[in-house]
Amino acid sequence: MNSTSPLMKMDTEKGLKHWPSWIGYMAVVWSLLYGAMHLYWLIRGEGYPFKNDSLGLFSALVTYLPARVGGIVFVILGLLGIGIGIAMQKSWGRMLPRWLFLTYAWVFAAALLLFIPDISLIAAMAYAFMFKFAFNWQMFNQIVCIIGALLWISTAVVYYRRTRNACEYCGRTEHDKPSLLLRWGRWITIIAALAPLPYALTRFAWALNIPLGVDAQFLRDFSNINPMANITEWVFGSVCIGGGILTLGLIQKWGEVFPRWFPFIGGKRVPILLAVIPASIVAIAVTAAGLVFTFSFFAVTFHLMPADDILLSSIGGAIGPMLFWVPWGITLGLATIAYYYRRRGRCLHCGNDHNA
Repeated sequence: MNSTSPLMKMDTEKGLKHWPSWIGYMAVVWSLLYGAMHLYWLIRGEGYPFKNDSLGLFSALVTYLPARVGGIVFVILGLLGIGIGIAMQKSWGRMLPRWLFLTYAWVFAAALLLFIPDISLIAAMAYAFMFKFAFNWQMFNQIVCIIGALLWISTAVVYYRRTRNACEYCGRTEHDKPSLLLRWGRWITIIAALAPLPYALTRFAWALNIPLGVDAQFLRDFSNINPMANITEWVFGSVCIGGGILTLGLIQKWGEVFPRWFPFIGGKRVPILLAVIPASIVAIAVTAAGLVFTFSFFAVTFHLMPADDILLSSIGGAIGPMLFWVPWGITLGLATIAYYYRRRGRCLHCGNDHNA
């Protein structure tokens, strides 16, 4: 066993280094399996994951589709994904315009990221700081969909790079100029760091029993429902402030090199993925939840959904600060990409080292 483990490690590293050659097939397999699951739910009608009545206004947007319609849509998308995914890997796929493939990949990925998740993922992240952990079938399904979206995004990126004769691994060519994202990365990061402030300030005010933006009765009802409301508000507000500070690390020296006072790792370079992976996860969860909040805000404001008088009078303070969440998530995602581009260095495959 010990004599073969180095060989197994080398095979694993080789596979990871050659990810552009197999990522598209992973997207095809995902589409096949997930489409098959929806076909099962369509036929049997048991276990359909897009129904979570307990969330009410804060349910995922896909829940507004009838279960049968949703099942048919996903079966069709799965079938299309199999054909389009294989065509993107084969030379005969060039018979069709590349914009058709790219449009499908990006639209499918965006739908999986924005219309499937509800507020559960971001809530679970926040409650984890209070050592409260919750996980259910709906959340697992959302994670599966996010994985599928990331596979299709990666597939689209590789296909786009391949068809423009760029390096499939880094996307650079010999004559690339610095991208607009790098030039504006600093300002984008600052916006991402400031975006959660309205939500944090509202939560701090509620923790102090100040009905900022809401009816006093709304705040009393909220406290009655959640006996630990004050603690929850302090934690949620503090998490947002802490997240904003960490976001600034994407443009600060301490985001690239650990401060000297850090035990054991002080003065060492921050691994790129240590910043990129958590920031990307938060960006996805915040954007998806922000879309749900934004939809709920306008649906209640324009009386498209039923709501009592207290909620109607408090909608601005209760959900209004979350209108910043979509721009928060988007700018955090862009800031993360800019950070990665700035730090990635020379490509081991094409040899280019300029930022583009």
